[in-house]
Amino acid sequence: MKKIIFCGLFLSTLSYGQELDVRFLQTQRTASEPYNIPISISENGQVAIGANDSTQMLSVNPAIQTSYRQSHIEYSSPVALNRFNLYPVQKDLGWIEVKRRRWELGAGLAALVKNTVTLGLVPYKGAMQTTIRNKSSQEEKLQTFAMPKTLNELASWREGDSGTFQTYGGIQAYVGASAGLLNVATASAGIQNQFIVEMKKISPNTVSLSLTEENLVRRQLLFGPFFAFGTIADFDGKKFGIEFILNMDDSSHHDLFAEALKGNISLLQSTLAPTEQRLSWKGTDRSFYYGVPMVAGKTRIAGTYELVDDDHESELTLSGEQNNGLLRRLKNYYQFIYQTDESLVIIWASEMNKVTKKEFEKTFFSKGKIMGVKGFDRTIPNGTAFGSVVSQIGLSFSKEETELLKSADMEELQLTLKERCEKEELSCRKNKRLKNIITELGRALSMPWKELRVNLGRLMSKEPALVYSVVRTLNLEKEVYFKFLSEKFQSMEGSEAIEI
Repeated sequence: MKKIIFCGLFLSTLSYGQELDVRFLQTQRTASEPYNIPISISENGQVAIGANDSTQMLSVNPAIQTSYRQSHIEYSSPVALNRFNLYPVQKDLGWIEVKRRRWELGAGLAALVKNTVTLGLVPYKGAMQTTIRNKSSQEEKLQTFAMPKTLNELASWREGDSGTFQTYGGIQAYVGASAGLLNVATASAGIQNQFIVEMKKISPNTVSLSLTEENLVRRQLLFGPFFAFGTIADFDGKKFGIEFILNMDDSSHHDLFAEALKGNISLLQSTLAPTEQRLSWKGTDRSFYYGVPMVAGKTRIAGTYELVDDDHESELTLSGEQNNGLLRRLKNYYQFIYQTDESLVIIWASEMNKVTKKEFEKTFFSKGKIMGVKGFDRTIPNGTAFGSVVSQIGLSFSKEETELLKSADMEELQLTLKERCEKEELSCRKNKRLKNIITELGRALSMPWKELRVNLGRLMSKEPALVYSVVRTLNLEKEVYFKFLSEKFQSMEGSEAIEI
């Protein structure tokens, strides 16, 4: 079973048996955009504060970009179950704490030509740290650890603890249309390099050490001022990762650990048996942000990527939204459509704090209920509080199953879909929406596989009732994978069949 690693989450793609790391999605965009400081120097050497004199041909402003984000989420240690339910927390199983922190800082110069055109160049640096810690109880207080410098520092880590430490930097050049110091539209291009160190305690005396280098070229168009802007971006990236297993009882491995952190990877390669991974990606995405940078805001995003993971080619389509700023609680929600030559996988995923019943149903529970998954046919009491929640739910369709769909009875499928939509009181119970779904489905099924899989995935991710209708019409034995990590209820992970 292949797994996608995204934002610290493991998303099952129910495919071939290694892991696909798409955490590059977190840092391929800078966490902030450059903005001009309202202090300028004119071509005559005069210093001014505020808007520039529009009669001046040229003035120079300092430009900066800065960002700081952090999140903290806790949940009970999960158990394996084949049916979803809301159980009280089994406190003797322990707890897991996830902390994430990211900062970014850049400074450069921007030249304003007659207060209408901006030319800028900003170098920047940033870092992100993610730690996953096991705790005996929710009340236990853990010290935040920095990146260990010696192997001995991992002696106090518990089995399963991990830390990911990312440092990146780059430079971006931009040209924009301005209204004084306020950018209206900007085109930018940049290059970025990143180095990632990941450590995990896999047994009392064994540590996994992974080192990854990443190179990225980014081109972007931005429209709007800093408090409400949209972007269209194009990415071309490559990364090479190598993993070593170190024995803490072997004194020579302590020296190898220190050399690895210095960048002397060749020494470890000649001494230990490494596991390597190569990943390249090309893609575009669109986003829209509104709010006050670093304080409170929201971003909506959609993107499509072509991936080559070692020698495996695939595509990833995603959409979602996330909160930004120090004053906004953690609330991220995504839909993934993962596609290969053999299969199509649909995944809904979220990570949130202070989750309400409405949010729980929207991002997780309603998907299982609409698809007819056993265990999701219950009523959630009003006022139920879930605390922190990380959730995932998804399923896969093979290429052969979609071929069967092409010859399926569309009248039966439409009738089944209408019944499901009416039972769940969905918008697709209305004839206009119902016909649109069937029309979109027919159009998708007429396409070649590469176009079919993404269009069918998008349609099913928007209309989970269609999943139920397809499974029932084709009489498929289909299981849905789910993961529910909760602060207030027992966390669980498993898979359960769709009842038809």
